[in-house]
Amino acid sequence: MRRFLTFLVLSVALMPLTGEARSIAELFAMEPGNIFPLLTRTARLDMVDYYNSGQMVAVPNNLAGESRLLELDSAYLKVQTSDSRVVEMLVRKAGKDTVITVIETVMTPVPDSRLTQWNAHWQQFTSDKLFKKPAIDDFMVKKMPQELRAELQAVMAFPLVQLAFTGENHSAIEATHGLDRFLTREEYKRFAGYFKPSISFGFNGLKIKPVKK
Repeated sequence: MRRFLTFLVLSVALMPLTGEARSIAELFAMEPGNIFPLLTRTARLDMVDYYNSGQMVAVPNNLAGESRLLELDSAYLKVQTSDSRVVEMLVRKAGKDTVITVIETVMTPVPDSRLTQWNAHWQQFTSDKLFKKPAIDDFMVKKMPQELRAELQAVMAFPLVQLAFTGENHSAIEATHGLDRFLTREEYKRFAGYFKPSISFGFNGLKIKPVKK
């Protein structure tokens, strides 16, 4: 009976919207495949049902692997879609807009993240002014010698930066650079004293901006 009720409630969310979706579970079920191409809608409904029943059950995905719903509340969820990819979703209000902020993190093996934002109909907000992912330069302190700065920029031609929701009610985002896992131990020792451990971001309407400490 519980599974039937979950299916009935979330199936309504799959119908064309006349208003905005209410919960993150509905939005998860509705997502058209840009974020969750490995998970069918039936698999997502099963994941929500298992989680609401107090079970963290792995479900099969389209690559013959397994996916797990790790966290879920009315506004936030975290899904391990495969052994190498985790997705976090947060739904929030920005003025009259319902905004879905999505962080996709892949293990390369050093974690690297991508952040996108969508409306309640899963149409993407594409302006570059809404969020700028930090580069390695943003983690460097001003006193870093120029020669070390140039050397690191050459080594980190493809910077890997992890993003994650933090704070009460997932109301902030933290960026970390992961250089200690990318460089050898001896290389990292040369640079370690010239880096901020993380950069924090806060929400300001549709924009996600760095927070000064």
